[in-house]
Amino acid sequence: MTEAYLHRALIVDDSQAVRTSVQLELKKLDVSSDCAESGEQALAFLNGNGQYDIIFLDVVLPGVDGYNLCKTIKKDKRRKYTPVVMLTGKSSPFDRVRGKLSGCDTYLTKPVSRGDFQDVVQKYLSQAKGVV
Repeated sequence: MTEAYLHRALIVDDSQAVRTSVQLELKKLDVSSDCAESGEQALAFLNGNGQYDIIFLDVVLPGVDGYNLCKTIKKDKRRKYTPVVMLTGKSSPFDRVRGKLSGCDTYLTKPVSRGDFQDVVQKYLSQAKGVV
């Protein structure tokens, strides 16, 4: 890898278009990323590649859904402070409450405006700068 990135993200979404779109937006913010299309694949990345500065989760995934994956991430001592952003088409108040109960830090509904997305990313990554 020739480019130096300050931060690393994990994008978990079963849509290739969404993964690519989020990855391109993160690259503009100098954030490298890994992509997973299922909860199981995301867990493999988390167990194999260590730390991420921010994690983006879709709710509707094959196998383990985003809510349960978020609970699993937040139960892990090494990752409980890693920001988890639900990035989903599920927009009902009930879904938002489920997201908060699962431990997500922010709940964004697709399609997300570029400004809102960048604000969320910069908020969490600026907090991560102070953490080693």
